[in-house]
Amino acid sequence: MNHQYLTAAAHVRAVDVGPTTVIVNYRGGQAETLIGPAARWWAELATTGDTEKTAALDPASAQTLRGQLLAAGLLAPTARPQPWPAPTAGPAWKPSWGTHELAAGRPEPVSVPLTTTVIAGMALAIVLATLAAGPRRRRLARLTRLLNRATRRARHPATIEHARRAAHAVRRAGLLAPGRVACLEESAAVLVLLAASRQRVTWCHGAAADPVRLHAWVETDDRQPVAEPPSTARFAVLRTIPARDDGGESD
Repeated sequence: MNHQYLTAAAHVRAVDVGPTTVIVNYRGGQAETLIGPAARWWAELATTGDTEKTAALDPASAQTLRGQLLAAGLLAPTARPQPWPAPTAGPAWKPSWGTHELAAGRPEPVSVPLTTTVIAGMALAIVLATLAAGPRRRRLARLTRLLNRATRRARHPATIEHARRAAHAVRRAGLLAPGRVACLEESAAVLVLLAASRQRVTWCHGAAADPVRLHAWVETDDRQPVAEPPSTARFAVLRTIPARDDGGESD
């Protein structure tokens, strides 16, 4: 079907990371990367919501892309034009030409008290259960709902020392987890663990180029990434919980 008017819901976020535009559906978890004319088409459509007012793609290519984005839940048909925010601009992008180093494996776990590790394991179990309990297409929506609820308990900003201890405890607990435990699960568990003692951090989810990839991490109130390598600075933020003025809104 040829839908003239389209829109992106509030739970869909897009960011321009230089060579590509990354779009994420924070309800269904789908992600898409657009480059060149396709990225310009998205930006044009965002300003009007009217497919007949875009010129970046030829009609056949625009129809193909439209179908892909509708199928991924990143666009939805509307009865009238409904523009949405254009992609936010990420940090200045500089190609690394293959010289930027990425960790090839897990770093050696930092020693933390056993009691803290046990509690971290409970926080991680809550996160893993939330991700698994229901349809896979809604797993990211369930996770962000959990983080929003946990954040409401947090009244005091966590210090960088407390936040690092929590991150290292979650990573040690993750070594014993039977399933996948990567940045998404770890960062969510750190927020839940600190919120249990009413300490607040900000959960961040973003994208970077060279290569294009997604990453999740936590920051303190003064925006210090917690137990993260310097390469995290290359990521443009798509969504934050709690919301920041330059991050995503909670839903």
